[in-house]
Amino acid sequence: MIGIVCGGGEYPLLVAQACSKKNLNFCLIFLEEFCDQRGWPLSKKLSIKLGEIGKAVDFFHKNDVEKVIFAGYVKRPNWSNLSLDEKGRKWLLKLGKSIFAGDDALLRSISDLLQQEGFKLVSGADMLDDIFLGEGVFSLRKPSESNVADIKTGFESAKKLGAQDLGQSCVIFHGKVLGTEDVSGTNALIKRCAKLRKSSSGGILVKTSKPQQDNRLDLPTIGIDTIKELQAHGFEGIAVEANKCIILNKKAVIDYANEAGMFVVGVSVNCSKTKIFIIAGEASGDYLGGKLMEDIYEISSGNVEFFGVGGECMEKAGLKKLFSIKELSVIGIFEVLGKIFRIKRLIDKTVSAICAYEPQMIVTIDSSGFTHRIDKKIKKINGKIPVIHYVSPPIWAWRRWRAKSMHKFIDKLLVLFPFEEKLFSQYSLKAVFVGHPVATDPDFEKPLPSDLQKFIKSVCGNGRRSAFKIITLLPGSRVSEIERHLPVMNEFSRLMMREYANVRFIIPTTRDVAPRVEALTNDWATRPLIVKEKCKKNLAYYSSDLAIAASGTVTLELARVGLPSIVIYKTSTITYTLVKFLIKTPWVCLINILAKRKVVPELLQNECNGETIFAYAKKMLSSSESYRQKKSFVKIMETLKTTPRLAAMEILGKMPWRK
Repeated sequence: MIGIVCGGGEYPLLVAQACSKKNLNFCLIFLEEFCDQRGWPLSKKLSIKLGEIGKAVDFFHKNDVEKVIFAGYVKRPNWSNLSLDEKGRKWLLKLGKSIFAGDDALLRSISDLLQQEGFKLVSGADMLDDIFLGEGVFSLRKPSESNVADIKTGFESAKKLGAQDLGQSCVIFHGKVLGTEDVSGTNALIKRCAKLRKSSSGGILVKTSKPQQDNRLDLPTIGIDTIKELQAHGFEGIAVEANKCIILNKKAVIDYANEAGMFVVGVSVNCSKTKIFIIAGEASGDYLGGKLMEDIYEISSGNVEFFGVGGECMEKAGLKKLFSIKELSVIGIFEVLGKIFRIKRLIDKTVSAICAYEPQMIVTIDSSGFTHRIDKKIKKINGKIPVIHYVSPPIWAWRRWRAKSMHKFIDKLLVLFPFEEKLFSQYSLKAVFVGHPVATDPDFEKPLPSDLQKFIKSVCGNGRRSAFKIITLLPGSRVSEIERHLPVMNEFSRLMMREYANVRFIIPTTRDVAPRVEALTNDWATRPLIVKEKCKKNLAYYSSDLAIAASGTVTLELARVGLPSIVIYKTSTITYTLVKFLIKTPWVCLINILAKRKVVPELLQNECNGETIFAYAKKMLSSSESYRQKKSFVKIMETLKTTPRLAAMEILGKMPWRK
């Protein structure tokens, strides 16, 4: 049974009529505020007000509905005036921040809630034949050369608008964007722009789909009313995205455009663009993802678009984000168990988004506990989508059995360390060593002397640099790590202040977790300088004498800049006991693993306390140990270099149409 949720306009009626002609069982829910209920085919019907979610869900369950179609327009309601029943109130709470986000974010959240109720969402367009406008000119009038140039400008503007989840249409007049769509809709845009132009006629309406749009929930639509509005205000024509824009009563639309002397054009937009769904689950993966996206974008000359899960670095590189990596800020066996249902919901949400986005490629980065579950689900749904995983799980450290089945859901594995390529080749998996971006990233080059001096002054004031000891503290990127390590670092800082007259602390972090860092350092005797900007993180490194760092990718950053370090880590007793039993390497720090010896001190679990860290730090600051570390760092960085942008080239080379 199909359930059709009917909003405004002709589209819901067309979907219902199509289902009736195809002898498909369906029932209807009318949204009273928007839907005209006259002239509908016979079927089971229910009329509800916005907010009566429980009533709608019960009706669908009672009628054994399996698939749900959203059809017709619905304007954003005044949330305080909704007719909420009990389930409606619960949904409103679950929608959370998406209420204040764009339409796509809100619709995706509603979609997720419906799927949790056991319904599968499908597109109404699947029920209709010849509903879209293809590529080409469909009117008697053809666009002039200047019209074609305006259309190109319009599509560039509309796509940018859509990527920001703000609208789908814009009006172009003599090469300039006269106006863009907002919540008031397309017809309001037409009227507004007619008043803005300096002549009584002219202008083109351009309508596209949004890059991240879920076609099951929302598609750009035009009908006879749109053409009448354009004709009434003297517009020259309309250009829509080919095969992405619903045309209601297509023949009537084209006939009316011909009578009005307007053109109707379908344009293939970004037809050569590669759609990549990319996922990172933590800050180190976000850094790698950002660099990877920049390289892919440059190699492909911009013919690529990204949608998925990431953080600041990936957003800066052009990611349209499904949700933030801070929602995955857990680590450890015991910690994950406590949040397993939340993580499962995020996995299902991501899989649903991938299916709706229909990418040509999926790239998952690190965080194998999260990303591999997504990879497996997607391969079961559509085994033809290439899946590339970037950063291998550390099977060389523990749980080597995982490698045996990875070839079933991963088409290619891009590894960061040279020894991993040979290791994974034993398990029927194509693995390619692509090098580690930290080894060549220009962001870690030594800053300009003037910038460095200015930063040091912000740390030390007007005192001489030589009179100070500056320590960089890196508690981790996850909230769970931060909450375990900062109290230990506070204890260490108090001991340092007793020993050294002038000591300063810097904590580089990300914007996602900075509020938690600030809250946990409010009562420190000497407040650390909290650095959120990536450029200032590098300044912090080059200003410091020593770093105390939670084990992770950040230790490679410290090696790249040559900053001596002490590695710490603390987790729950249960997690530590299990990992200690399972782990197969004598070290946990990447530097020591790559060097195959203890280059950097590792203070784990019980040794991760203020007194032990202080004892090692005091030794590091007063001996030649720092020099020995720096010498080893240079050699290790050399082993991590390879052909520039190799990871990006491997990903683009895996695309189905490429050889």
